[in-house]
Amino acid sequence: NLIWEYDYANENVHQHHDVEVLPNGNILILAWERFSEAEAIQAGRNLAAVPTAGIWPEHIIEVKPVGTNDVDIIWEWHLWDHLIQDFDATKDNYGIVKDHPELMDLNYNISAGGAAGSSDWIHANAIDYNPQLDQIMLSSRHLSEIWIIDHSTTTAEAAAHTGGNSGKGGDILYRWGNPATYDRRNALNRKFYGQHDAQWIAAGLPDEGKIMVFNNGQGRPEGNYSSVDIITP
Repeated sequence: NLIWEYDYANENVHQHHDVEVLPNGNILILAWERFSEAEAIQAGRNLAAVPTAGIWPEHIIEVKPVGTNDVDIIWEWHLWDHLIQDFDATKDNYGIVKDHPELMDLNYNISAGGAAGSSDWIHANAIDYNPQLDQIMLSSRHLSEIWIIDHSTTTAEAAAHTGGNSGKGGDILYRWGNPATYDRRNALNRKFYGQHDAQWIAAGLPDEGKIMVFNNGQGRPEGNYSSVDIITP
């Protein structure tokens, strides 16, 4: 029997791909949010990579179910608060990308699904929670990397660069899979190719606390093949 439902979708936001139920019963919802063409350009996005429909980066809301079809929003995080760009010094978020891996390059695109001009330029496809660390992990298929952010922040801290257990606010604490996204192409080799289902391995299982990812392998230099990859951050 249906005991609760909630529709998080309108002209400006849209839940997609994955949710995560927290130990306290709250739910993390992964969603897109719309920014207009003008807002994207003011943020420093290359005009050639902005469709007229605008762009739809990721955000997370933590909700507490209320009644049978409502929620209280307990916490939220927005990628839009953690951007950098080196395309236009007259616009917002200008800086040196390789010096700020904690921020997302607003103009990074790769050919495997994240071509310039796509509104869905991040295409996150998984969210997971680590109760021991109070951290959240996201998987971006179009960028071929995973991110970890701090959940211990307040909503205000999650929109900033300080606060929480990490002292880093809502900035990216850890990212792995494709160093080209933060302009360090020569530092490491790319490891992920359109991956899905990033998750921490639960306590009591082999390799507990490590991260397991289904690496689809589309576009691997040595040829297309899939693999299950376990990494130690």
